Amino acid sequence: MSWKLTAALALLCASLLAADAPKPTAETLGRWVGGKWVSDGKFVDSDYSKPMAVGGVTTCAWSPDHIFVICDQAITANGKPDTALSIYAFDPDKAAYHMFGMSPSGERPRVTDLSITPDHSRWEYLGKAEIKGKSVEFRTVNVFRDDDHVDWWSEYSTDNGAHWVRMGEGKESRQK
Repeated sequence: MSWKLTAALALLCASLLAADAPKPTAETLGRWVGGKWVSDGKFVDSDYSKPMAVGGVTTCAWSPDHIFVICDQAITANGKPDTALSIYAFDPDKAAYHMFGMSPSGERPRVTDLSITPDHSRWEYLGKAEIKGKSVEFRTVNVFRDDDHVDWWSEYSTDNGAHWVRMGEGKESRQK
């Protein structure tokens, strides 16, 4: 009889915890809106990166209908200036986040799956590519230390995510 009571209590606790978890919404994307985000970091020599300093300024705003977050980026990589545009979206039917990245060079836009923890403090951008016949996974992780400071790092894996190799890291700070 006591195992049934224990099982029932465990089920009740699990359902209460699930009920307290915030539901994903587009509002989460607003974390980037407001002010300018100034970043700097470095990449190291690895199988899929070259050593270089990186930095930039990103400014984000909601689209007119408050559906997308649009970010203009002025980037410097290895001393060379560049620009990019990132568009963040939330799919309410699948409760999924996505990031679309493009540049003025005319390259095909990138579509990146985006995983955000329920407390919105960790954002993980996930990608995959076939390179020289090998499947390689890439991820960039942003960890919000508070509303105005982010630590980030980029990694790759050639074993389906069992092991990750750091390619670069840096910090971002919001200037209001």
